[in-house]
Amino acid sequence: MKRGRVEAAIVALAVLARVAAIVVLDSPSTPRSTYEHGEIAAHLVRGEGFSIRFLGAEGPTSQQAPVYPVLVAFWYAVAGIDTTQALWGLQLTQALLGGLLALGTWRLTEELVARMPEPIRNCVGMRRAPALAALGAALHPPLVYSATHVQVAGLAATLLVWALVGSGRVGRTGLDRDAAGCGLMWGILALTDPILVLGGLGGLLLIGSGGRDWRSVARSALITGLTATLTLAPWTARNYHVHGEWVFVKTTFGYAFWQGNCRFSQGTDKVARPEVETVLNADSSAEVSEREHSGLASLHRRLFEARHVAGYIDDIALTRAEIDQLGQCPEPERGRRLFARALEDLHAQPGRYLTLCIQRASFFFLFDETNPKTRTLFYRIPHLGLTTAALAGLVLARPTARGRLAPLVLVILVVALFHVLTITSVRFHLPLDPLFAIVAALGVMSLDERSSSRLCSICH
Repeated sequence: MKRGRVEAAIVALAVLARVAAIVVLDSPSTPRSTYEHGEIAAHLVRGEGFSIRFLGAEGPTSQQAPVYPVLVAFWYAVAGIDTTQALWGLQLTQALLGGLLALGTWRLTEELVARMPEPIRNCVGMRRAPALAALGAALHPPLVYSATHVQVAGLAATLLVWALVGSGRVGRTGLDRDAAGCGLMWGILALTDPILVLGGLGGLLLIGSGGRDWRSVARSALITGLTATLTLAPWTARNYHVHGEWVFVKTTFGYAFWQGNCRFSQGTDKVARPEVETVLNADSSAEVSEREHSGLASLHRRLFEARHVAGYIDDIALTRAEIDQLGQCPEPERGRRLFARALEDLHAQPGRYLTLCIQRASFFFLFDETNPKTRTLFYRIPHLGLTTAALAGLVLARPTARGRLAPLVLVILVVALFHVLTITSVRFHLPLDPLFAIVAALGVMSLDERSSSRLCSICH
């Protein structure tokens, strides 16, 4: 089959897998599934601005990055605020994004293969690597399942992959227009999930490893950075107008750090309550029809209900009086106060921060025990399988291939390190899953360069 047909087939497969998940789980009808994004979107549609009730006060906010709530607001405006029809539109849009994710994974893998020596990149294994990586991104169950949520992770994963594709292209061509397009993509990514901008270090490595002279690389990097900054500028200006100080996309670093490190925390924003197991193990109810308590749709609903039962650290760590007191402060100040409070808690228990960091590393790369969704085999088997495949690919790959994987490994490490040091969750790992798929595909396909050379000699 020709390359274009294989690529199109994998893209279609990615979309269809996500549509099938949405239909089978009937996820748009899941109650209480929109969280903060839906609340902000509702305010936008009602003409009340980018606002939310957050830590004791309601009003203009930077509690979330703007791109995803605006996408939710679009569908609210089309089909009604928090209606099932609006969520169908949103989740089917996310299914289409899954196709773009698979396509971007293919193109990014091609960029990395193109940087390998000619005898290697022309071999059968290397020519198949893009399809294998794209197939992984298309069908990896946690990525497919993310399309059934009102969650930024799927969009963030797509933007991260395409930002890295753009960086690789700039490294090859050195064209100013490519650098500007790359900067635009990184800027939009920052306005979607600012933490993933740390992956720009990997993007910079891609730009600099294209074999061009340092002046050309510096020019490309400068144009990329300038364009990304200009893309961020309107939101930064809005934040200054709203908060009276400079804010990089979101005001919630201190708040998130407190959630992950206060004396009640296990390293995440959730609470591990015994009641969660009761909800997960429920199989019938007089109030709910048998159809809703059968199969995957039933499991999906129980997972959401268990998530609500688990709740947030805020529910047990902050009193109503403390929340009201925080609400009297400007939003950035609330984060600073909670950050200081977390530092006090850590100072009172020396060694606990290191324990939390080790636990977060375990949660990030293995299973988050505070999240009900990671307790199911539907998550654990594919997640552990992809992680193992990527690690095996990286360890077993020959130096030629391993060196080309350095930008992706750098992205994975810096993003993981941030979450290990602050707070972690399953949704923070999802944008990295396509990169794991690429590392696994390229590593496996380059296990033996001598075999690759023999294959090439046969081909020629």
